[in-house]
Amino acid sequence: MTRLKINHVTKSIGNRNILRIGNLRFGNNGIYGLVGPNGAGKTTLLKCICGLLVTNTGDISIDNLVLSRDTRTDFLKKIGSVFAQSDSLFNLSIKELLDEHYFFFGLTAPQKWSPILENVGLNVSENQMIGNLSLGMRQRLLLAVAISHKPEILILDEPFNGLDPDGVVLTKNLIKQHSQDKIVIITSHSFADLNDIITDAVVIADGQTSCIKSITKINEEFSDGLMGFYHSFINCTVSLN
Repeated sequence: MTRLKINHVTKSIGNRNILRIGNLRFGNNGIYGLVGPNGAGKTTLLKCICGLLVTNTGDISIDNLVLSRDTRTDFLKKIGSVFAQSDSLFNLSIKELLDEHYFFFGLTAPQKWSPILENVGLNVSENQMIGNLSLGMRQRLLLAVAISHKPEILILDEPFNGLDPDGVVLTKNLIKQHSQDKIVIITSHSFADLNDIITDAVVIADGQTSCIKSITKINEEFSDGLMGFYHSFINCTVSLN
């Protein structure tokens, strides 16, 4: 079953074409690694899926609900996301961030936020200011917020940045738990961080994507696994351009 569909999506900024996606189909569940060089369009694609950027052409749908101005609220309830940390969060407390998140999604806030925080290994007061947390703690907090409303699709842009080894292991375990009946899409510059967690991979280069291929098939076809799949598509894209 296909859950997330991306159909003939383009995105331009000024005179520059950022995305030129034909068709991408993400299945019922799994952990998908989105890999590509800097400036390839990874974050732009993820922001288009989340409705943070409006595409020029094409459409994006989840369970046949097409993202549009009219459906945006219902569409976004299906998604949890973590992008690069913003300094604007520093003046908020943990409680204020979670309160805003639950208000935005129209959810009833629990009496205590501590179970949500403890789920990602954060034993801190909900009144703690976000700006006083370490980079790794803020990363885990954002993951806690993203999964707190149990989204059907979880989008993680460089989720392992700033995490110590124990934090990476904890985050991977949470991702695996969340992906049992849901879709997770991860970007990372470290193939080592992806190799032992993703079920499938897709390469993006110059705004174009490869087919989605299972990590099992990738390892069968390429002696150097994900790295080989990556370079194969990158080299093909360069030769075509």
